[in-house]
Amino acid sequence: MNKNLSWLTVILIVFYSNYAFSFTTNNIEQTLNHQIAINPKAVFYKIESLLVDPEVTVNLKAKLMVLQSEIAYIIDQPENILKYSKAALATGLLTDTWHTRVLISQSRGYFQRGQFNEFLATANMAVIKAEQSSLSNYKIAALVERAYAYNLLGNDDKAVKDLTLAIKYLELMPNVFDKATILERYSAVNKRLGKIKIALKYQHQANVIYEKIDTPHYLSIGYYNLARIYQETENWQDASVWMLKSYRQALKDKNKLNQAFSLSRLSEYQNNLGNFKEAKEYLNEAIIAADLSASERVKIHVRKNMANILAQNKEFIECKVLLIETIALAEAYQMQRDKIELIHMLAEAHYSLGDFESAYLTLKSAN
Repeated sequence: MNKNLSWLTVILIVFYSNYAFSFTTNNIEQTLNHQIAINPKAVFYKIESLLVDPEVTVNLKAKLMVLQSEIAYIIDQPENILKYSKAALATGLLTDTWHTRVLISQSRGYFQRGQFNEFLATANMAVIKAEQSSLSNYKIAALVERAYAYNLLGNDDKAVKDLTLAIKYLELMPNVFDKATILERYSAVNKRLGKIKIALKYQHQANVIYEKIDTPHYLSIGYYNLARIYQETENWQDASVWMLKSYRQALKDKNKLNQAFSLSRLSEYQNNLGNFKEAKEYLNEAIIAADLSASERVKIHVRKNMANILAQNKEFIECKVLLIETIALAEAYQMQRDKIELIHMLAEAHYSLGDFESAYLTLKSAN
């Protein structure tokens, strides 16, 4: 191949020509990883086509499935995280590195599904696999996931122990894209532990990496997470500032999923500032954006937030109708944890309307 071919030409060859498969797996992975940092959704659909291409070897397909599970986490598709991680593991063709990666990805799928016991079990397998294979960078990511799982299951002592070990190695990592993802997760666990200053510090560090990459997709996520930390301290003004920045980046990215999440949180903040009209307007826009996204989780999330705001403002009839619709969605998408929470909210709406029998029967259905 002509050595003077531009980098863009190489990408086009890799993406659109069967000749791509004369390249090494590492070259293809490197090209895809670069694109993931710019436009993960586009890479997801490209890999979909590669997985059904008869010219692609079974070994490469196994690795592409691991990449696909990782991208599914980024674009908030828990079903696809689990689908592709399980399929990759079932091939039996993964090296220790790829095996560890897919376990980390699979654990995040269980996290997004709210299956916290499975989250812990899979994160623990990832830690063990990383240790056995001397994969220090992946061990850091696995430790942070296991810490998150411990926290969610009420074992904060073990969570703190894993976080303490992880940060020793995490701070030594170069400021690359993968580090930003781990920093975000590290920040999120600390936020749940009530360590707000630590959570802010490491989310800011992640955002610095995203700002250097300068891609709207990840900046939207980074600013969203920062706003959520300020939310924990009920600092609604600063939370609103960062969430609005998140929304603007999501608009640049033309990302309906991130737009929906940002709008939904903006509505919460406006409601907490006493601006119910603005809060409802933001949520109506969030529902429109969510329904145009491919994410099942966000469709439920924005409606749940709308129901909360309606209940807080004593609009119980509208709240009840919305909750019935959202419970049906949660059931269709097999979001059991969300379904139970929504049923409890519906029971409260019935109770607030004086329909005590329906409240009782609704609560009973959750068991």
